[in-house]
Amino acid sequence: MSVTSMWRALLAALLIACAGAPSSALASSRHDATEASIIHALNGVRSTYGLPRLHTSRGLAKAADAHSATMQRTNSIGHGSYSQRVRRYVRTKKVGENVAWMARCDASAIVQMWLRSAAHRRVMLTKSFRRIGVGRRGSAKCFVTADFASAK
Repeated sequence: MSVTSMWRALLAALLIACAGAPSSALASSRHDATEASIIHALNGVRSTYGLPRLHTSRGLAKAADAHSATMQRTNSIGHGSYSQRVRRYVRTKKVGENVAWMARCDASAIVQMWLRSAAHRRVMLTKSFRRIGVGRRGSAKCFVTADFASAK
């Protein structure tokens, strides 16, 4: 089997897995397939810790997408004043953010990288976070932002 065939088979399997997931684990129309896969993977990790599922938020998705676009445009990674930035898009008491840069967009690898970092893992596993928005830019050079928020 060629490398191209293997990648196509892997992509097809990933899309089937996402299509078969409960609707609350899938992203809104605002999220692409990779972003939806990141949300699905995050919810899988949270469920192993007995934590509530994250639900997508259009406002958080817009905030995350805008930040990923900025990171791509400036070719840099960072949080900046994420609390103020996120609150321009949603009203909430508590916010958190994870960012990533990878040579290619791989949802599972991104979530695993966050799990290996104590600070990122703490954000992912914060019980009070109930909403999420994910923004991704690029493919060969993939910039990802995941913005988290409490229920209100």
